[in-house]
Amino acid sequence: MRFTLPFVTAATVFGLASSNPILETRQEALRFGTVDVNPTTVKLGQQFNVLYNNTQGRFVPRTLEVYINGKYPNGFVTPSIQLERTDLLEEEKYYTFNTTLPIISNDDTEGYVAEGAYTVSAFITYTTKTGAISRGGVETPINIDLSN
Repeated sequence: MRFTLPFVTAATVFGLASSNPILETRQEALRFGTVDVNPTTVKLGQQFNVLYNNTQGRFVPRTLEVYINGKYPNGFVTPSIQLERTDLLEEEKYYTFNTTLPIISNDDTEGYVAEGAYTVSAFITYTTKTGAISRGGVETPINIDLSN
């Protein structure tokens, strides 16, 4: 694909080109807050902490829903398993809770695979300036250690 000088100049002036697209993506997601897990690697049955932080979020969350999600190497996407759901007060900027890795199935690894990629997702429901109810979210990776 070829771009002419006038297009490149216009793209730069009007913000169509980014010097750092990764930073723009992070800033866009930040509008929904952040989610972190500690520790970042957990074993079956181990407790871990989830922290939702909305100090830099653009919206005031009405509700918070937190899920664990997985994707297997063959492309299979696991169902989202809800870890927590709560209503938030307008002044709440942080929400934290402890949980254990949920059992997905009754096999030896409780539904997890060693090569799987897992995330913890936090979705907020919020009211827009026009009064519409909308939803958005962020996620963070979590590693699952299946060793004994």
